[in-house]
Amino acid sequence: MPSIAKTFFAYPSSPPEITAVVEQVVSNFKMAGVDSVESWRQLDVAGHFIADQILNKIDEVEVFVADITQLNFNVAYEVGYALAQGKRVVLTRHKGIQQLDPLIKDVGIFDTIGWKEYQNSNELEAALRDITDFSPSIKSVYPLNRRAPVYLIAARIRTDQVTRIISRVKKARLFFRQFDPAESPRLSATQAFEQVSQSFGVLLHLLPDRFTDASIHNIQAAFIAGLAEGFDKVLLFLQDGEEPVPIDYRDLVTAFLDPSQIDEAIGEFAPKVIEATQQAQPAEAARASTILESVTFGASAAENEFRVLSSYYLDTEQFHRAMRGEVRLVVGRKGAGKTAVFSQVRDRKRQNAKNIVLDLLPDGYQLLKFKELVLKFLGAGSLEHTITAFWEYLLLLEVCHKLLQKDQAFHMRDRRLTEPYRKLVELYQTDEYVVEGDFSERLSTLLQHITDDYQAKYGEETNRSLRQQDVTELLYRHDVGTLRSHVTEYLRFKDGLFILFDNIDKGWPTHGLTTDDIAIVRALIEATRKVERQLAKAEIDCFALTFLRNDVYELLVRETSDRGKEGHVALDWSDQDMLREMIRRRLIYSGMPDRPFEELWPQICVSHVAGEDSFQYLIERCLMRPRALIDLASHCLASAVNLGHPKIQVTDIEKGVSAFSSDLVRDIGFEISDVLPEAENVLYAFIGEAQTLPSAALRKLLEQSGMPISKIDEIIKTLLWYGVIGVKRSDGAVTSINDVNYEMPILNGIIRKLETSGVVYQINAAFVSALALSE
Repeated sequence: MPSIAKTFFAYPSSPPEITAVVEQVVSNFKMAGVDSVESWRQLDVAGHFIADQILNKIDEVEVFVADITQLNFNVAYEVGYALAQGKRVVLTRHKGIQQLDPLIKDVGIFDTIGWKEYQNSNELEAALRDITDFSPSIKSVYPLNRRAPVYLIAARIRTDQVTRIISRVKKARLFFRQFDPAESPRLSATQAFEQVSQSFGVLLHLLPDRFTDASIHNIQAAFIAGLAEGFDKVLLFLQDGEEPVPIDYRDLVTAFLDPSQIDEAIGEFAPKVIEATQQAQPAEAARASTILESVTFGASAAENEFRVLSSYYLDTEQFHRAMRGEVRLVVGRKGAGKTAVFSQVRDRKRQNAKNIVLDLLPDGYQLLKFKELVLKFLGAGSLEHTITAFWEYLLLLEVCHKLLQKDQAFHMRDRRLTEPYRKLVELYQTDEYVVEGDFSERLSTLLQHITDDYQAKYGEETNRSLRQQDVTELLYRHDVGTLRSHVTEYLRFKDGLFILFDNIDKGWPTHGLTTDDIAIVRALIEATRKVERQLAKAEIDCFALTFLRNDVYELLVRETSDRGKEGHVALDWSDQDMLREMIRRRLIYSGMPDRPFEELWPQICVSHVAGEDSFQYLIERCLMRPRALIDLASHCLASAVNLGHPKIQVTDIEKGVSAFSSDLVRDIGFEISDVLPEAENVLYAFIGEAQTLPSAALRKLLEQSGMPISKIDEIIKTLLWYGVIGVKRSDGAVTSINDVNYEMPILNGIIRKLETSGVVYQINAAFVSALALSE
């Protein structure tokens, strides 16, 4: 019988069945003369926090086993710590116990590592005896990131506290990367490992249990905190209030009850991060020993690679049109590259020091708060007029803020600017709105003023129609005419004003978009147009670009009388060669030679999967979205590196597709519910079904799953639009939305022609694994 490695077993104290099974296994080993397997119950914790003893024990062992039948803070933290310490981590799960919230499928992390299932002590003991590989579960081969030294976790619910945390980090001039659940709800263990290992500092915060998704967020934060501790990173772990961190880890967090305490904590955190980056001999990752270990596909979210994206960004025709000012809107699905275009247009326009570039990235929840507290009281006649006035005023304030910030020192060296600058300062600094924070925080402050003033004047009165004077008194903290005049006068000394507005639809809740949401967008576009017209009269170049999701744009067009008035470019990808070029550039940035894709890809990946070209296999499962392809390829790469493979093998691709598929089901589910709340859980109706479904079978399945009969046609259209299903043609080929350049009328025409012979739909291969479809 092979010897048992020195093993430590961590598990939650509840449910008690887990304790009974694990302790029985430990007892069985001891009775067999094996003393190398221990659990946290065997630790001598008298006078010590048990957390300290557990971490010390993890340091000593070769194998760390964690039971994840029921997720909790302690185990998530300890799994992260063990991975960072280079341990072989084995997860177990009792398949007879129903999992309580939070669910693994919602959190991520653990299903990207995998686990062994058991239902009694004999099966668990056998699983432990089967452990023969004691190498690290995830290898640390990632270099430190000095350009963006901080990694943080955002929150799906963007409270004022969350906004303040990010604002203070920006004010401290700490460039950061982030995990944003509004973009990708599930956290990948390998991606979190990579991000934390590259960091000098990690900033996390815990949400109170009363917040939506707090249980999911806090488990993800605990795991990242464990990674940070294991890698010995500078860690700031904030907690909103006195709960929910367990008493074992109370010393790990910094609790705040007042926003000023956030400022103090980050004020102490920032110098420590800078000091870490300036150390003469920072602890670097293990040197890559294979080509594969040196490869990275980069971050799938452009926000996390702003400072390096220009090194491998693929200039598309849509990008060039945006740069030339030929369009006012950039439209694309989630993950299509809108934020990448945003960052590249911004950075290239900034290369001219005389350009004023306004890059505005609000948090969506602030606009929702405005809608819920103010707009719901306004009558239809004054609603859009009021919002447009609000946007115009906000844009003028932000231009003023940017001018003062950019020329704070320069105006003293250019006498022409001295007097105009003084006038701006005197006018701008007349309100609390301008005092602190970044754009999101200033926006939040302004909205709160407006909300308070409205309720003080009108109370709960609904359907209120406001006169021009009422709007002026409600919105403006400055003389807007004077503000406009001074801003225009100052801009005469500049080459142009460029207004870029992204994130307006980010973080909007999944209850379906409303006419008020669309009114907010339409009013913003009209306000930018007004600013452009006003500056054009003074012969000042002004160019505004707004970035929108496809679904928001479609509703905007549908509810706007003069359809097609706004020039736009769509970032929907249909050219597979462009995706290959995108990956090729990232491989070259990783250090591979500047050679054609067909020469580079075989050096890092097997050529075929199930008789299909391996990269084509990935493309067929990414819904033609750049972010999805990067995520999928990264999952495959991580599996290969962790298992020590010289190339990505078929088994790595299978594991990568499985992990990615689970992420995609949740991501697309959120997108669908944004535009069609009745279809919130529609994807789960397909679990265990055939991948190919005749039209009648599809309709029956949707009805049986509880979808409203009156909405079936709209649901099928939505599934087609998001690429979840395609239509099977008479020759057996499947046509999806990307095959017809995202033109729904063309796809509808194909379906109508097939109706006589019977329409057959096929679910995209990306969903096969997560939904257990039969192919």
